[in-house]
Amino acid sequence: MKLCAVFSLRFLWLPLLGCLMSMTVHAQSKAVDEITVGMSIPSLQWVFYLMVRDGVMEQAKNLGIKNVLVADAQADPARQVSQIQDMLSKKIDVLLYTATGSAASAVPVRLAKQQGVPVICIDNFPKNVECDAYVSTDNLAAAGELARQMIQLTGGKAEIGLLQGTLGDSTEVARAKGLDAVLSEVPDMKIVDHKPTDWLQENGFKVAQDMLQKNPNINVFLGRSDAPALGAAQAVKVANIDHKVWVFGYDGLPSALEAIRDGKMDMTITQQAVEMGRTALRTAVDLQQGKQVTKTQLLPAFVTTRENAATFLEKHP
Repeated sequence: MKLCAVFSLRFLWLPLLGCLMSMTVHAQSKAVDEITVGMSIPSLQWVFYLMVRDGVMEQAKNLGIKNVLVADAQADPARQVSQIQDMLSKKIDVLLYTATGSAASAVPVRLAKQQGVPVICIDNFPKNVECDAYVSTDNLAAAGELARQMIQLTGGKAEIGLLQGTLGDSTEVARAKGLDAVLSEVPDMKIVDHKPTDWLQENGFKVAQDMLQKNPNINVFLGRSDAPALGAAQAVKVANIDHKVWVFGYDGLPSALEAIRDGKMDMTITQQAVEMGRTALRTAVDLQQGKQVTKTQLLPAFVTTRENAATFLEKHP
C-alpha cells in the first residue's frame, strides 16, 4: 500500500486516494434506512470512543438509519466477543469494530465474515485477520511529526519518560514506530524510562510519579494518548519540580485541549474522532450496498498547541 504525506507545523494531511480498494461480496443489500448497524467499542468510559460513537450516530441520522446497536465492552475482550455474537444473532447488516486488546481481536471479524457481514475496523486494528475496511489516523506519521515538534521545543536534548498505552495494540505499535524513527536520529533525545498505562489517566499519574522518583532529571513526559499525559501533568504539579517539564499527549481530548489552553500541557495530536465515526458508517453502508470503497482510510490529524487549542475546543473535528 502506497501512502503519501504532506506535513506542516500545524497539521498533518494524508490523502485517501491511492489506497487499495475493497469490494467484498456480502449478504443481500437492503435499502439504507432498513440497515441495522452493530457497533462494538472498547469502553464508553473513554472519551475518544464516545466521540467516535457520536460521529456514527450523526451519520446514521443523516442517512436515515434508525437501527444502531452500540455495545460497550468495558475493556473486556471476552465480553466484546460475546456482545458481537449477540449482535450477529440479531441479524445486523454491518459491524463497526474497535478491538479491545489484541489477544482475541480476530474472533469478531471471523464471526461476522462467516455470516457475510462487512466489518469496518476503527482505530485499533485486530491481529491476524483482514477487515473489509479500516478507518483511522496515520499513527505512524502523526507520532513522527509529534516527535519532530518535541525536538524543536526542547532544543533537541531531553530525558523522556514514555507513558505507553496497551502493549500490542496496533495504535501503540504504530505510534512507537513513528516516534522511534525520528528520535533515533537525535541521540540527545533519550527515553530514560517507559511503562504501559493501558491508556488510563490514573495509571499515567502513578507511572509518572514513579518515574520522577527514579529519574528526577526527566524533563519530558510523552503520553501515547492524552489520558496518561494528563496523569503525568498531575504528577508534575504534585512533585513541585524546579525545572520545566514538557508534557505531550495524543488524541485531542477536550480535557487535554483545556490543559494545553491553560498551560498545564504543551502539545497533543488532535485526531478527527467524530469524523472517524462518520467515515466508518458511510463506508459500511457503501459496502453493504455492494459499492467499491477505499480499503484503508487515514484521516488528517492536527498538531495542537496553546495557539490553536481553543479552535478545537470550540469545534472538535
